[in-house]
Amino acid sequence: GVGGQGIMLIGKMLCEAAVGKGYQVTFAPTYGQEKRGGRTSCQIVISDSVDSPVISEADTVLIMDEKSLDDFKDRVKKGAYLIINSSMIDTELTRDDINIIKVPINDIASEIGNPKSANIVALGVALKYIDSVSLEDIKEYLGKIFKGSAVEKNKEALQTGYNYK
Repeated sequence: GVGGQGIMLIGKMLCEAAVGKGYQVTFAPTYGQEKRGGRTSCQIVISDSVDSPVISEADTVLIMDEKSLDDFKDRVKKGAYLIINSSMIDTELTRDDINIIKVPINDIASEIGNPKSANIVALGVALKYIDSVSLEDIKEYLGKIFKGSAVEKNKEALQTGYNYK
């Protein structure tokens, strides 16, 4: 995604929840050189043992904007999942060796009255394709980073993303 979309936050949440379950985890963030709106990404490895902190192909890739799709569409392993934020991406991919999941992430966040929670909606969607961390694991973790009514609003965003389709 781009800076401000909350990609790093959901990456850290996923990692923290996985560590809490006893997994070995690596988190490799990348930031663009722009001060605002620059490209951001994080590469995460969750495993019983981490042989390499860097991966060339992923089991699940979440893409939040058009430019990121260009940069990362080829990093999806055959048979794996590419989740596309169709609220911001119009490009049609022609790969037939992967599972392409299109979700209007920003639209969903707006519909539930919490546009800033698009990243949490996206995390909810991604959790359907990640075996190591469950929806309940992340719901528990939300209370550690959000306070007050933000906890329930983000739980709703997470659940709504998870329930999509």
